[in-house]
Amino acid sequence: MTETESRQREIAPHVESRKAFDELQTQDANAYLRFISANLCNVSAKVQRDDGVVTHARFNAHARAFTAGDFTILRIKTEGGRIQSVRTSAEIYADTQRRYTISMPVAGRVELKQLGRETGCSPGSMIMMSGSEPLSFRKSAESDALAVLLPADFVEARIIKAEDICSRASPASGLQRLVYTSAAALQDGAASMTPDELQKAVGIVSELVLLALGNLADVRSSASPVRSANLMRAKRIIRARCEDSELTLEGVANECGLSLRYMHNLFQDDGRTFREYIMYERLRRARRMLEVGSPLTTRVTEVSLASGFSNVSHFSTAFRRAFSVAPRDVLRKRTRLQGE
Repeated sequence: MTETESRQREIAPHVESRKAFDELQTQDANAYLRFISANLCNVSAKVQRDDGVVTHARFNAHARAFTAGDFTILRIKTEGGRIQSVRTSAEIYADTQRRYTISMPVAGRVELKQLGRETGCSPGSMIMMSGSEPLSFRKSAESDALAVLLPADFVEARIIKAEDICSRASPASGLQRLVYTSAAALQDGAASMTPDELQKAVGIVSELVLLALGNLADVRSSASPVRSANLMRAKRIIRARCEDSELTLEGVANECGLSLRYMHNLFQDDGRTFREYIMYERLRRARRMLEVGSPLTTRVTEVSLASGFSNVSHFSTAFRRAFSVAPRDVLRKRTRLQGE
């Protein structure tokens, strides 16, 4: 069994429809992981004591999640064990929606590694993570944190080059304290709100979060590490042209004005090869087309070609391996839903 296959067996099944309200009080680390997979994102995780010995008996978690549309706000308290989480291509494929997570520690410390950057975040600061990129995340044994999950389109419409501020802890500020206070108040009062009230309140808090992070973008944009900036540029080119079946790493390197060897090293350091990343973007594009296209007029062959696959059989095999469902079954599901 490969490492990827092993991780796919560790993670909880992806939940297509999130609950409007979900709460968990448990000493079971596996139940905690299922809650995270259902409400935040799919990860492979383990709980450790400070001496490094895995334990379940001392672990305790209390978590609450409220979801309004594509927005989710959570508060998670854990004690009795450090949480170490890893998100790889297997977990990324399992989540069909692109989202960003903003973590705001209330107590304890989090450490994050993503996009070639490593940083820590303590109470009084906040940090953003991309759900579309591999990451390593660790929480201290006693922790309490707020988290806001925002759709990628919402974030990227308000922050230019949002990836540039991922895995960077924001400096403390008056605006950030307002964000903390607002997010905590929303978490406490969400259960008593109507769905319409919750939707509007989550939207307001989300705008505040991005306003605070926007200041970070202004500060950091000119100081972005050269390698990270080059990697993000390459990924933007791939996302824009992934439907081109002739797109190669050499072509991307030439467009960026970089050597092929340097580009190979950038992707190697990021945790995914060029081939793995372009496959991810093509399959994600194909799934979106299947999910929004008309079941009566959309053809798998056309989706395959429009997503950059020159071989339909290869596309169907890759799609099923990534999403555990055949492309035609996605269309059949849409047909059933529209007929209900």
